[in-house]
Amino acid sequence: MYKEQLNNLMTVLRSTAPHFIRCIIPNETKSPGVIDAALVMHQLTCNGVLEGIRICRKGFPNRMIYADFKHRYSILNSKAAAAAEDDKKACQIILDTITLEAEEVQIRTHQG
Repeated sequence: MYKEQLNNLMTVLRSTAPHFIRCIIPNETKSPGVIDAALVMHQLTCNGVLEGIRICRKGFPNRMIYADFKHRYSILNSKAAAAAEDDKKACQIILDTITLEAEEVQIRTHQG
């Protein structure tokens, strides 16, 4: 049964392009079939998974490629976004236009 589950997981991973994988420990006793709900919820909260779900449910992007962000939100400052030297710079211009607090947004130096 374990081998079949592992093979199914590997099939899913090979058919997608995951950025990362989160492993959740179901219990501290390493007992099969036992789930400590409080422990699992604590891990999901600390890893930011629940916050990411809340953000997505409200319709806001959690993570987005620069080109997609520029395409979707350039209407907020179309002239400046079009004049930007690259997609990342255009995203920064768009975000500066709407005057978000620095803690509310994060632009990574690389994608992937």
